[in-house]
Amino acid sequence: MALTIRELIEQTRSKYRLKLLAGADSLDFVVTWVHMTEDTSVTEFFWGNEMVVTSGYTAQSEEKLLHFIDVLEEKRCAGVVINVGKYINEAPSRVLDLCEERHLPLLTMPWEMSITEFVRECCSLIDKSSQNEEALADAVVSTILSPMGAGRQKERLTDYFHVEQGFTMLALWAELPAPLRNVLDQRSTLRLHTALRPFDFSYLIFRYQKRFLILLNQRDREVSVQVSRRILDTIHQNLPDLSVQIGVGEPVDALEQLADTFHAAVSAQRRASLQGLEIVQFQDMGFYKLLYSVPDDSLLESYYHEMMDPLLDHDRQTGSVYTETLFRYPLTDGSLQAVAAAMYTHRNTVGYRMGKIRELLGQDLDSQQQRMPYLLAYHVGVILKLCEDYE
Repeated sequence: MALTIRELIEQTRSKYRLKLLAGADSLDFVVTWVHMTEDTSVTEFFWGNEMVVTSGYTAQSEEKLLHFIDVLEEKRCAGVVINVGKYINEAPSRVLDLCEERHLPLLTMPWEMSITEFVRECCSLIDKSSQNEEALADAVVSTILSPMGAGRQKERLTDYFHVEQGFTMLALWAELPAPLRNVLDQRSTLRLHTALRPFDFSYLIFRYQKRFLILLNQRDREVSVQVSRRILDTIHQNLPDLSVQIGVGEPVDALEQLADTFHAAVSAQRRASLQGLEIVQFQDMGFYKLLYSVPDDSLLESYYHEMMDPLLDHDRQTGSVYTETLFRYPLTDGSLQAVAAAMYTHRNTVGYRMGKIRELLGQDLDSQQQRMPYLLAYHVGVILKLCEDYE
């Protein structure tokens, strides 16, 4: 949905007589803005993916123009347009070779074409594309919040997506430092576009509930994982210390099911974040699908304490290990011998502890039905890191 250099050129080539001379293999990068720039010092304020237009006034020699290109490439600009005919008659071959080597698209525009009008029109196209992207994201969110009302958004969504190809949602969480969040958010979005560039299906990237959401217009599970790995690689190439977790939702066939793939992706991302994993697929979560689908951690924590507080309080006051003993008991299907072996203690000691645990809880814990609520509390404790993982 974001505007690429290729699309920008297609919409302005004829009017401004643009000629592409180098970097034809890099036209699918997203363009964030277009600037008229003569002095490379202003690039200090660039964020990346800007298109630069120059008359060459301060870079009339070949060496200065080569330096100019070097700086633009270093700042990760999307491309450069030279207004030829006055200060620079044509782009030197060494400049073309450098742009090819650096995969930086270089175009020329005749001197009689107005740079000001070109920049204004390009920025207007970028702004319109951004507005369309926001409207599309709003339509997706509306469909997620109200699946029954998906029909109201169908025309807008089907104008962009190929509905018959299905959908898969990715949920990405990144720990961004608060002072730099806005800048890093935009840079991270650009990295996501870069990562998705090789894939030939439509997609949408947007922020919702403090996450990046990437809606893929395809339903192949293997491809979704490939996309996730490429996203991680691309982000870490530029921000190696950034902690990123990705949840891969279940593929769905219809717009009315976007809520399903969204909630699955968020559940998988929550598991990835809480367990310190980079990528988690919802389909691989087994029993944990149920627990991670609870959107409010406080509800899970409340259940844990409701079930376990009598033992937690006793352990704190006496230094006992009743909580661990109870958790190991259903994990071993109620085997005192197996619990004793796991805790390196005598079977009779475990039997004594279980007697006290039964008194504190008011449960005999002899049946699977009575043990199940505490097994569930154990898994909640593992998820929220309130207890050790004894499996």
